[in-house]
This record gives sequence, C-alpha cells and structure tokens, in this order.
Amino acid sequence: MTEISQEDALRQAAALVGRALHETEARCTVLAQFINDREAQGPKTPAWREALGELHALHAYRSRLLRRQNMIQQALEYPVGERPAKVPLPPQPDQVAPSTQQRVQVQIRAQRRRS
Repeated sequence: MTEISQEDALRQAAALVGRALHETEARCTVLAQFINDREAQGPKTPAWREALGELHALHAYRSRLLRRQNMIQQALEYPVGERPAKVPLPPQPDQVAPSTQQRVQVQIRAQRRRS
C-alpha cells in the first residue's frame, strides 16, 4: 500500500466535495421544479410536502459542503509548515443562494401566506 501526500489527499477530498456539491445542486434543481409544478396545480399533496422537506435538508447539506470546500481550499493554499501572512480574518461570507433556491424560497413564503 502506498502512502499519498497530504496535498494529494486534499485534492482528492476537494474533488469528492465538488462532485457531492454538483449532485446536491442538481437534486435541488429537480426538487425545486417539482415543487413549482405542484404549486401551480392547486392543493398541496404529501409528495409536495416531502419534496419541500427534502429541499430544505439538501440546502443545509449544501451549506456544509460549501464550508468544507472552503476549508479544503484554504488548506491547499498553505502547505504544511507554511504559515499564512498575519492578516485579519475575512468577514463571514454572505450566504448567496442560487437563483433557483431564491425562487423556491419566495414561492414557499408566498404559499404559506396564502395557506
């Protein structure tokens, strides 16, 4: 069995997180479309509620993946033994949602007000 370097392990982890992020975003897109289609058809069904719950869970998972991806990227930028320059920490990034996510959230709020 061969040992891999820390940098190679981080690159593999970055690739895995990137793939998981892509798959999660694709699933969010499908769920958002399903939710949108069902809202146009009238009363909410159990399938609609289940899709909405899954979408919320996937958004939380996506947020965790983004944080993980950021940490991996930072680790790759500063090899072992190197110390980053003493600069203030960057401010917490705004949680910018993709347009699909924003649309679904607006639709959900509007729907809740109507219900």
